[in-house]
Amino acid sequence: MSLPLSSAPAPSWLWKGDEPSVTSVFQPIVDLLRGEVIGHEVLSRGPGEFREPHVLFTQARLEGYTWELERACWTSALRCIATLPEAQRSAPFFFNVSPDVLSDPRFGDGSTEELLARYGLNPKNLVLEITEKAAFEDNALLQRLTRQCSALGFGIALDDFGAGHSGLVTLVNSAPQFIKLDQALVRDIHRHSYQQHLVKSLVAFAASVNATLIAEGVETWDELAVLLRLGIRHAQGYLVARPSPVPVQPSVEFEARRHEAMRALDFREDEDDDTVGSIVIRRVCVERAMTAEELERLFQQKADVDHIALLHGERLEALVLRRLTATKGPAQVAPLVVEDRMAITTLARLAMERPPEALYDPVAVTDAQQRFLGTVTMQALIRRVTELLERHRPA
Repeated sequence: MSLPLSSAPAPSWLWKGDEPSVTSVFQPIVDLLRGEVIGHEVLSRGPGEFREPHVLFTQARLEGYTWELERACWTSALRCIATLPEAQRSAPFFFNVSPDVLSDPRFGDGSTEELLARYGLNPKNLVLEITEKAAFEDNALLQRLTRQCSALGFGIALDDFGAGHSGLVTLVNSAPQFIKLDQALVRDIHRHSYQQHLVKSLVAFAASVNATLIAEGVETWDELAVLLRLGIRHAQGYLVARPSPVPVQPSVEFEARRHEAMRALDFREDEDDDTVGSIVIRRVCVERAMTAEELERLFQQKADVDHIALLHGERLEALVLRRLTATKGPAQVAPLVVEDRMAITTLARLAMERPPEALYDPVAVTDAQQRFLGTVTMQALIRRVTELLERHRPA
């Protein structure tokens, strides 16, 4: 697979010699439960009057330069990513790819790997966003191309889902790891129950096929609060952070408000529901300064311990899991963290929305001041949920 290469001369609003005229900006995608950035979408800005993306891409379509424009956008983005510090290149970068470009025969001559290697980049850190606003006519071709991209290591995302021509057909044929809800489904969702029911059903679908659902274009706290209640875990938009020339983290103010929004989920909907604090167990806790050798020895000494909490004072730094230690040595993981007053049923839903590899990991529990209290195992959680179901069963 290759980036577009063309011998046709391109206008100055696309290229200046060997340099693209477009510039790249980054917008973070955040995990709403943890407050962590899981990736960045790479967006393009044109020069002068073509700065806005819709103006830039409309002009390219009118003049027949869609291919050349996406080439310029890719070139600009890859060069920009290559200059970032190594730590900032670890989170995946999401690139928009139109159906026209993805299905163009020039997209398959095998030079992309060479280009990425030239910039020291790995396909595993890139996600191709197939825009859903334009129809993909050949479903068999779409399947073949997405499988080819996946085989090379690229992630696949379906962009603008809910605003396009092909909808569910494109979803089925692309089998994406990421589904990005179009902002039309997000805008003012707190005012429209029909939208809420639709998004809730999409949350359930994404969980059933192990896809990550991302809400795009989130602009208000009212929208975010409803999205959280419906089970949306990942979001991007102006509320999180505006596009920036370099990858950024959400602001301190956003993190504080996000935490408050999460706490608003903690109240029990039913007086018979239990809280997470009722099933917390405090197992082995050690200071974060403990070495890998000491942690491994501790696991050997305590055969019944499946995880160890690393603390810094009263705050949790990470969990070390026995199942990972057996194959990789002591490896730290960032667990799902909730407050002790959260409802059991709420935690059950959040826990089951985790990625497959973390689905059965312990959940860390804190108090309102973020002091570590202990953990909840999935075994304990399932047992308590079963008890609650029995309690509510009609006599």
